[in-house]
Amino acid sequence: MIPLTLINLRRRMLYMKHKFYRLDNVWRIIIIALLLMFLWIWVWNSSRMERRAPYVIPKSIQQHLTHYCNFPVRTSGAEGSLSLEDLEHSKRFRLEMVHVLIRHGDRSPAKDIANMDHKNYDYDCTFKTADRDHKQMFEEFKQTSMYFKLREFVKGVRTSQSLVPSGKKCEIGQLTQRGFLQHFEIGKHMREVYHDFLGDDITGGNLLLRSTERTRCIQSAAAFLFGLLTKDTIMREGIAINLTSDIWLREDDHGVPYKCPSFYQRWAEYKQRQEYITGAAEMEPFMQKYSQILGTSRSSITTVIFLTDAILTRYCYKHPLPCGPGGCVTQEMAADGINFGSWAFAENFTAIADVATHPMLIQMAKRMIDKSRDKTKLKFILYSAHDSTVTPLLLNLGVHDRNKWTPYATRVVIELWRDTTSSASSEDSIESLYFRVLVNGKAVTSKMKFCGEALFKGELCPVRELITWLSAGKGVKGMDENYQSLCNT
Repeated sequence: MIPLTLINLRRRMLYMKHKFYRLDNVWRIIIIALLLMFLWIWVWNSSRMERRAPYVIPKSIQQHLTHYCNFPVRTSGAEGSLSLEDLEHSKRFRLEMVHVLIRHGDRSPAKDIANMDHKNYDYDCTFKTADRDHKQMFEEFKQTSMYFKLREFVKGVRTSQSLVPSGKKCEIGQLTQRGFLQHFEIGKHMREVYHDFLGDDITGGNLLLRSTERTRCIQSAAAFLFGLLTKDTIMREGIAINLTSDIWLREDDHGVPYKCPSFYQRWAEYKQRQEYITGAAEMEPFMQKYSQILGTSRSSITTVIFLTDAILTRYCYKHPLPCGPGGCVTQEMAADGINFGSWAFAENFTAIADVATHPMLIQMAKRMIDKSRDKTKLKFILYSAHDSTVTPLLLNLGVHDRNKWTPYATRVVIELWRDTTSSASSEDSIESLYFRVLVNGKAVTSKMKFCGEALFKGELCPVRELITWLSAGKGVKGMDENYQSLCNT
């Protein structure tokens, strides 16, 4: 027995055929032409898809992608509590101050590369979601965001940026929904691990917040703070985020910039070293191939960084690899690009890591000194910036993994601890202070290049060692002086 659905389908087809034959010749030609056009579009799209390699991420780069994309964000970590084996030792130290430097969260590609098919894909820069928990969180953040104040920390900085997404398709370098979620979660993690330290009555006077003027960094800072603080605190205190145009945040706490005349000269001279030239030469075949894919001259592609960024952002969203008039990036090319990009990014900042990030470290050290002498109420200091901020800082400290690109939503935490059993006088109170460094929740203090044998129990470094390094042995007052010496060499 023939099913009724088939009988109905046959009747409908006969009816459509009858209607078609009743049309005049002009309409028949139009309908046939439209059908042929749709068929041609389907065949053309199919042929384009055949040019792409099947979307399988090679094992050789899967670990790198998990590390870099950082979504879901890895929040577990050792912040807020020492892992000293001896319980007596762990109780003798009291947390006094926390500095945090974050990289902005997940974003759309950083650059609009000519002839690349980036406009075919989106990265969700909206708060639209079917997840009820996320939807409620986004709504609460929108309500709370109006209580943040953007402050012109350096003259001429724009302060009109929006703290919430536009709701439209992603623009270049825009924080995505994932980027907001990453910093919501990291902020929550920080609230949990530092709850006893921060308490419920924290005020604006206990906080110092700095960000570069890029919207994605400001939004990341606000998302982090939304997770860290209660809504009531934000609404009551009217939290101010101080903005700067310097990606390395090289100003003191009064907004006075550290000047370094030889900064860009050192950068240029480093790239003339034989090691750098050799590395660039090994990368050249990759650059040539990429220029062929894009159908542009090799000279128009000045850096591998943005090319690799285009690959990484596609991978993070499982979008097809970049294509251009000359074909598509293959999986083998993508693996080479990630390796070359990671090398180039670290090499780019090796020459200027000290002059780029000493000012930030000097300000941290000065706040630690003020804390030891009860001259400041600051408890929590947040810097929100870029991979080009985090990477040179880690290079300068000697704890950067040169084989890996700094992930989205990276957090570098520098905790200040006081030895409560110390008998140091008020004048020598700095002798009772120690600090430790954590990168994405892992303590790396023992890997720093300057602490050495002074390291306590493999975890805490005396603050005096930081000052000695920053001042080249000239003491507290010599830190600024030594920076000027670095900049004049």
